Amino acid sequence: MTFSVVAYDPEEKKWGVGVASRFLSVGSIVPWAKAGVGCIATQSYANYSYGPEGLKLLETNDSQKTIEILTGKDTLKDKRQVAAVDSHGEPFAFTGSGCHDFAGHILGDHFSVQGNILAGPMVLESMAEAMTGSEKLEWRILSALKVAEKAGGDKRGKQSASILVVSEKETFEEGTDIYMDIRIEDSKEPLEELSRVMDLWMATFLDNETVRIADHETEINNAISAKGFADLDSWARANNVEHTVKDGRIGKFTLKVLTLHR
Repeated sequence: MTFSVVAYDPEEKKWGVGVASRFLSVGSIVPWAKAGVGCIATQSYANYSYGPEGLKLLETNDSQKTIEILTGKDTLKDKRQVAAVDSHGEPFAFTGSGCHDFAGHILGDHFSVQGNILAGPMVLESMAEAMTGSEKLEWRILSALKVAEKAGGDKRGKQSASILVVSEKETFEEGTDIYMDIRIEDSKEPLEELSRVMDLWMATFLDNETVRIADHETEINNAISAKGFADLDSWARANNVEHTVKDGRIGKFTLKVLTLHR
């Protein structure tokens, strides 16, 4: 009972799932991904086993065969909705005939968007258009979720959202394939909160591009004062981003977190 996107970026070697719903902790159920293997979204009376079993199947099967195997042995498949992108970036999706209206999916170039109990087909159409943009994968996914909500989203309202991105090239911590894993469990504005935490995640773990502090001195000083800190260094230490503030420069996402977010 949600809308989601599964996608692959061949240049960045990333697989990602983004999801939003009027349901508690949707990120604990819907998104599954493994670098070099693929990603899956399981929803609508979600069969949780589609996640781990699907990833195992994707190791030796394409997305279509994987979904055919998963749904083929499921007696409640008519109520299910599932989408996958395989290791080569090929998408496939299944929407059961018993899913609550409006339900459907759209396959695109290295992505699939899907949902049920939606305001109408324009929700999926707007998501598909957003996924054709030129932003990095995680920001395209966020854009797709935001335009879906603007187009009416889940007819029941909004409560939780999540984004999971895995990568063969860059990860947030050594020893994992995870690039980004964020869950907004319960919020009146889950996509706004997801956007804020994505900025914070980037500032904390992946803020590799910097700008000169001197070029933003006034806005930095105003933000530091408003937050009750004596100087930039003390704020950075308190927020675990001191590694992005050095040699007269500050990370771009760190600057955004400092000046734009609470």
